[in-house]
Amino acid sequence: MSELGERIKDLRIKLEWTQDFLAQKIGTSKHVISNWERGVANPDHKQIVLLCNSLNVSADYLLGLTDIVVPYYKDSFGQLYLFPQVNYTFIKESSWDLLKLIDSGIVLTVDNEELTSKDKRLLGEIISSIFKRLQEASRETEERTKELLTKQISNEPSTNNSLF
Repeated sequence: MSELGERIKDLRIKLEWTQDFLAQKIGTSKHVISNWERGVANPDHKQIVLLCNSLNVSADYLLGLTDIVVPYYKDSFGQLYLFPQVNYTFIKESSWDLLKLIDSGIVLTVDNEELTSKDKRLLGEIISSIFKRLQEASRETEERTKELLTKQISNEPSTNNSLF
């Protein structure tokens, strides 16, 4: 068995995956995975990339060029970096005022284009307006529902549960 085949098999087993599951994940067959693991055949460069992404290892590790499994880290948002950084999970656990965030000095982007201060101001006005309309519509819907229920209860016999 080749070192490449051994590493594929070891990683697959460590993840508790079957050959069939790994094959489906990278778009090949169980037979092909078996051949790689036994050293009968080797994956091409595209398949190596798919294997590395699926098994969460570097190509250098998979090919036996290093014993460092993953030379980079992924943060909770999937961003890659070389050194451990600050834990940003607090962002997901915090409540943020969207309008204050827009008005802050933080660089904001949409489709990788930085928003100008004019864009931010306009975006803030749009969000504020939509939110006010949403609150009004919610309030009106709640009031109308109460009116209909009250009218229905007072006008209908108790055996008829229809609201309309």
